[in-house]
Amino acid sequence: MVEFNIPILVLCFLTAQIIRCAQGSTTVALMTTAAILSSTVVASTVSPILCAIAICAGGIGLSLPNDSGFWAISRFFKIDVKDTIRAWTIGGFISGVTILVIVSILSMFQDVLPGL
Repeated sequence: MVEFNIPILVLCFLTAQIIRCAQGSTTVALMTTAAILSSTVVASTVSPILCAIAICAGGIGLSLPNDSGFWAISRFFKIDVKDTIRAWTIGGFISGVTILVIVSILSMFQDVLPGL
């Protein structure tokens, strides 16, 4: 992980995104990412709370047809796969990236903000 030279928050986000995309389950993606990166997070100077939020942000996006939530939204709202990808998948990805940007901004103030 050190050789990638990626900021820890982005690494948390991307790892969760990749696992979510490959596997389909948000819960599995979050727990697996947390287990994989736990020692890296502890060794870094970034707040573990911000890393956890970045992992959760990565779990939000890329809800593809291998995800049961994708089909629940598709069938509940009676929309086809193409429109579900446009609304649900892309919307979730934009939400996740927005959260990552906010967490990155918060990380600049982690020494000042209480609780981080």
